Formats: sequence, structure tokens, C-alpha cells
Amino acid sequence: MTLTSDRGASRGAITLARNGHSVALTCHMGALSGRFRRNSMPAISECLDAGASRIEIDIHSLDGDDYIVYHDRHLEADTDGRGSIGRVTPDDVRRVHFISDPLDRPPLLSEVIARASGTSTEVQLDLKDWRLLPDERIRVLSSVVAPMKERVIVSSGQDWNLRKLHRFDSELRIGFDPGHYLDYAVEGSDVILPHRLGAYGYRDDHPLAFGRTEATADYLRERLSTLVLMVPAAREFFFNFRMVLQMLDDGFNPAAWLHERGIALTVWTPDYSGAESCSWLERLIDAGVDRITTNTAPAWVEAFAARNGSSA
Repeated sequence: MTLTSDRGASRGAITLARNGHSVALTCHMGALSGRFRRNSMPAISECLDAGASRIEIDIHSLDGDDYIVYHDRHLEADTDGRGSIGRVTPDDVRRVHFISDPLDRPPLLSEVIARASGTSTEVQLDLKDWRLLPDERIRVLSSVVAPMKERVIVSSGQDWNLRKLHRFDSELRIGFDPGHYLDYAVEGSDVILPHRLGAYGYRDDHPLAFGRTEATADYLRERLSTLVLMVPAAREFFFNFRMVLQMLDDGFNPAAWLHERGIALTVWTPDYSGAESCSWLERLIDAGVDRITTNTAPAWVEAFAARNGSSA
């Protein structure tokens, strides 16, 4: 196994290669070193300065001509502001401060786009709006990302908003996370959707999961066929990494299946938790996944280098 990087180890060497297959580590919520608040401008800037190939950040639409880079649905979650994000204006965002850091605030998407436009980094916008977005908010998103549209991908679990976004702007890349329809969760995790554990061991409310009548690989193949039809313009899928590992155990390789249809696969969010966790990434890389979204990219690089006696 070798480690590769366009920028070198000191510049965020976060591309791993194994057995001839390279996989990029995406900075989850703009996190690289872990020294800065996730989804903050300092964290995002660190990733950009390190030459990360892609960062992932969370966005919500606002009541106005911008979006906020923020994970939660209410300002009071960790700022001194108040209000549901959908009713907050861009000026409201400019006035608030993080409770833990009164010198900083959540960035606006336009600010991130301006900062990233002069770099080679891709920006994945994980759209958190659950409601059906009004036409005006779709228009605002398309307008804000226009300066670097070719390096933006909008991902979401809300297939209805992805379809609407594609109808408005077919040039803007979209990616689908079908976790509301098919997922895998370890015992004790808090799962909202899907509601039930199906007959094949996956979280799945679809009628096919009511009883075990097929080989598990055939069931998975059929379920992915349905999911692809939900967002036919999606050229990238985003899966829970634990679900991919379980699919591989069940004799089905989702990366290979998606690649046959011209669709990339990104998995989220395996974080380094000791040498034993390296086996997760080795299996995912061997399976052919295209990207791995993580909060601990430098730790993965260091661990793989030590495990294999190589360096970037």
C-alpha cells in the first residue's frame, strides 16, 4: 500500500492508494486537524490551504439571498441568536456569534464560495432542508454557487429537493444519500428513518423487506435499482460506511454495481479509532469506493503509513 498526495504530507496528504486504487478522504464538515470548529471558516480555510481535494459542509436555506453553513435547525443550538433557520435572514446571521467563541459566527455560503473559488478544492454542499424548497430558494442556491459551479456538488437525502434543483439547473451536480429509505444501523443507535429493521438485516420500510424470499444480494440489487430511479440525475451516491461493509459481507458490492451505471460512491463517516479500524478502510478501498468522508483524515494517513511502512 502506498500513500499519494498532490501537495505532500505537510500540505494535507489525504489521498490513499491501495492495490492500484486511489481514494480521496473528504473533510467532513470542513474538519482536517480538528483544531477548529466544524463548519466554520477557520476549519474550511485550513482544508483549502492544505489542498484538500474535497470538503463537505452543511447548508440550510435562509429567508433571503444566501444560505447558512450550519448543521442544526435553530440558531440557539450554539449561537447567541434565536430562530428557525428557514426564517433567519443573511443579516441575522452576520449579527450572531458562537456561544463558545464570541469572535466567530457561522459563515454564509457566499463567503465560503468566495474563499474557495481560487482553489482547486471541490465543495460538497450537504443540503439539510427537509421541506420542499420554494422556487426562489432554489434560484438563490444556483446563483450563489455560480462562480465555481463546476467544482460544486449538492448532496441530500431529500430526493424531492434534488429533483427540483436539477430541473432548475441541470448543470449543477447532485448526489443522493438514500439513508431515509435504506440504511444499516448498529444496535442502540437512534434511527428515525427508515422505521423498521427489515427481514434482510437492513433498516428498510419497503415491502421487499417484509419477509425474506430472495438471496440477500438479489434483494440489495433490486433495492438499489429502485433508489437510482428516485434521482436519475445523481452521478454520486453517499452511503453509511457500515452499510457498505454489511453489503460486502452479504456478497454484494455496491461500488461495482453503481460504477456499472456511471455513478460514483462516497461512504461516510468512518473515523480513526485505533489500529484495528484500518481494516474498515482497507475493505472499502478494495471494494472500489471513490471517496471516504471523515473527521480524522490526518490520523488515517498517519495510521496507514505506520501500518504499511510507507509515507507520502
